[in-house]
Amino acid sequence: MVLPQPALLAAVTAVRAQVQPRDFRPSSSHSPVFKHHGLRLALITLLVLAVGVAGIVVGGQYWSKHVLAQAQPLVTENPTKPTIAGLNLTVPAAQLDSRVQTITGQPATLTVGTQTVPISPATIKSWLQITTNKTKTQDYIRIKSGAMETSLNQLAGQFVKTPINAVTVPEDGVNRVVVGGRNGTSLTDPNDLKNQADLTAKTVMNGTGLKFSTSLQTQAFQSVTPTAFGKLLVADVSTKKMWAFQDGQQVNSWLISAGKPSTPTPLGQFHVYAKYTVQDMRGFNPDGSPYFQPAVPWVDYFSGGSAVHGVYWHPLSWFGVNNSSHGCVGLPVDEAHWVYDWAPIGTTVIVHA
Repeated sequence: MVLPQPALLAAVTAVRAQVQPRDFRPSSSHSPVFKHHGLRLALITLLVLAVGVAGIVVGGQYWSKHVLAQAQPLVTENPTKPTIAGLNLTVPAAQLDSRVQTITGQPATLTVGTQTVPISPATIKSWLQITTNKTKTQDYIRIKSGAMETSLNQLAGQFVKTPINAVTVPEDGVNRVVVGGRNGTSLTDPNDLKNQADLTAKTVMNGTGLKFSTSLQTQAFQSVTPTAFGKLLVADVSTKKMWAFQDGQQVNSWLISAGKPSTPTPLGQFHVYAKYTVQDMRGFNPDGSPYFQPAVPWVDYFSGGSAVHGVYWHPLSWFGVNNSSHGCVGLPVDEAHWVYDWAPIGTTVIVHA
């Protein structure tokens, strides 16, 4: 029988206590009694050492078998992430081109409200990510995260219109609607196409056709006055007059010369986008002949090549009477200087007839 280590130590201690001479008083180191007891003590020591070594060996085996085995963590293999059917496709390298053609060439449409547009093969291909294994024997086709949602929203964006507010302006005390309002449109559910893209991504690889649709809702326009603008320039090409409003109040007005019938000033709502203190202007007349006007002062561009600027080549009597420009709004030089200093880039310009 092998005793557990604590019991073994207790037993050895008891044996040593029984054989220990309590009243032994040797008179000489050469005494026969001393030799007898010394031999006895040596044998007991050897016995204790042998038992102790055996106990250590057996206890170590027990410890490693029962205790350490329980303490060691279980060894498990990392599971391979499963391939999601439809979102990932593995094809032999020789079949890659034909498989991509099947995927990108499938019929695909997007319907926004009542309008339907095709989804091009190039757009479908932009959704795909293609990688090759190290041996170049297989290719992996995956759907890029977010790619479908992004392109679908871009396609739908052409049907989303910002409403144009109606603008009423007091021109010389008479209220006039200088911008007619127009309702806008927006997607009814901004997350609709994302949800459809997430679901459809699982079937794109099948190449059996794709259909997306989403609805539109009306965004109503509002009716506003010059108080809706910080600074506002309003030009009437019919009456040949222009007004300046700041914080809803009229601060100045002038007679103007706008574009002639063959080169009219564009109508609508614009913003000042570039400014020059002086500029040479050149271009072509409707008959194709060139024109050149040097050193035009105080230029504020608001639409393409059309600008508000100073005119030094006509007398003051010309303004408010004749429209003769190539599309610009002309003012006497001093008045154009005032507009240049007052209207920063971004100032709203409304031109109406």
